[in-house]
Amino acid sequence: MSKKILLTLIHDFSIFSISFFLALWIRLDFDLTYNLMSSLWVFSIFFSISNIIILKYFGLYLGIWRYASINEMLSIIKSLSISTLLLITLLFLIFRLENVPRSFPILLFIIALFGVTAPRFIYRTLKDRISKRYFPGIPIYLAGNIESVENFIRLTKAQKSSPYEVIGIIANNSESIRSTIHNVPIVGSLHNIEGLELHLKKNLEKKLSIPQRIIVTDHSTKQNDIEALYIFSKKNGLAIGELPRLSGLKSTDNNSFHTTPIVIEDVLGRKQKVQNPIFLKDISNKVVLVTGAGGSIGSELCNQIYSLKPKLLIMFEQNEFNLYKISQKYKKNTLSILGDIRDIEKVEMIIKDYKPDLIYHSAALKHITFVETDPLEALKTNFWATVKLCELCKLYKIKKFVFISTDKAVNPTNIMGASKRLCEKYIQRSSKNSLTFFSIVRFGNVLGSTGSVVPLFQDQIIKGGPITITHPDVKRYFMTIREAVELVLTASQLKNRFNGEILILEMGEPVLIKDLANKMILLLGKSKNEINFSFTGLRKGEKLNEELFF
Repeated sequence: MSKKILLTLIHDFSIFSISFFLALWIRLDFDLTYNLMSSLWVFSIFFSISNIIILKYFGLYLGIWRYASINEMLSIIKSLSISTLLLITLLFLIFRLENVPRSFPILLFIIALFGVTAPRFIYRTLKDRISKRYFPGIPIYLAGNIESVENFIRLTKAQKSSPYEVIGIIANNSESIRSTIHNVPIVGSLHNIEGLELHLKKNLEKKLSIPQRIIVTDHSTKQNDIEALYIFSKKNGLAIGELPRLSGLKSTDNNSFHTTPIVIEDVLGRKQKVQNPIFLKDISNKVVLVTGAGGSIGSELCNQIYSLKPKLLIMFEQNEFNLYKISQKYKKNTLSILGDIRDIEKVEMIIKDYKPDLIYHSAALKHITFVETDPLEALKTNFWATVKLCELCKLYKIKKFVFISTDKAVNPTNIMGASKRLCEKYIQRSSKNSLTFFSIVRFGNVLGSTGSVVPLFQDQIIKGGPITITHPDVKRYFMTIREAVELVLTASQLKNRFNGEILILEMGEPVLIKDLANKMILLLGKSKNEINFSFTGLRKGEKLNEELFF
């Protein structure tokens, strides 16, 4: 038995014994109480010991005073109820309750409850205040529905390691403003950002805690509300993040306060569609090979596959620096291999030695301008390497092969699109009478990927413009990297499909690039009048509008 538990037992035993005496003394005078205790002291010990036994059964002595909560109080109430009833039954059977005041059981219950619970909660309160004084957390705003916000605040108060101190709440409705949750004020609503401006201004004037970030706790928050919060955070120099989505949760992750930064790609376009990770359970405990693992799509594929606990994740990448970056994220069950997808002998050696269950082929040359000037390189990397990889899959009886294609493969007007279309047609031909199940996933532009207009526009807006766009009427389909990869993984697990089938991700309506740029100007806290546009004309092989179907 530890020293702390022994001290707690002595404390509780003393409190229960004293409560027995006080309950009589309040009702009777001191002399009568003293005389009565001479014959009832055995019952006082019975009451104390019975409570300790019951509380031990409820696990109270395994708890820590620093984290005393309503659960401990409920255990004490149950214990006192049982022990008081046992005591009264015993006194009735032996003395017929002679000389025992009728109010004694009620007084005993109240005094004992207060005496046992008060020190625990006083101790917790003092420790919380001392901890906040010497180890202050990062002051933050929480945004979301009441339930998710309340859960987060309760966790921050319960865990000593919490890095945050919640100083204000942004509710999802205006009716709750000026109310409090765990003594934290609701300072604004998602429909009333002005309230946040006032709260921030008051804190600055009174030199109180200034929030450093906003954390979104509710993933059902509307897209326009996220945009408003993003604009507010950028204007006021705050970081903004969100709690992990279902697909980002890991069973091995014990850090309840891990948050994902909200970047500009998350607030552009439509609300993201997030898949349930349970649907992807077939990937767990499998050997998975990802080609082009250091690229935008490849690295996010590795992130999400790793969270699904594969037996082994093989990351194949020809760029040494990109491979180093992605390999630093993972501790175990991964293998990083530096190599070119056109090195067929090396690729064959990997497949032969590790026999992957699934291969996700994302390695490719994707930049239209460079590929147009050197079409032979595109054919070698995009088409010929894919042909050889398909042959190896059939030779070594790989279960699944997933090819990442593009909407530019539809009626292609450039070499990159044509090389991808050649791959699609070859894969469909290879799938006939094959033991390997081939999948082709086709989607459009990915926000934030290498070569995306988003980082380019962001840099141009920060510098004050101009924003360069090829044509005022050019439209593109857009989705985020995370959503694209989630849908690629989901597509690879769909049942009852044809071998070699082309799957096209639902990306909503195409977006005018000019509208995207205007939205980015607002999100970065600028005015449309501050930034000019420069139209450079369509590049060689570029379409005005992309297509998804033939």
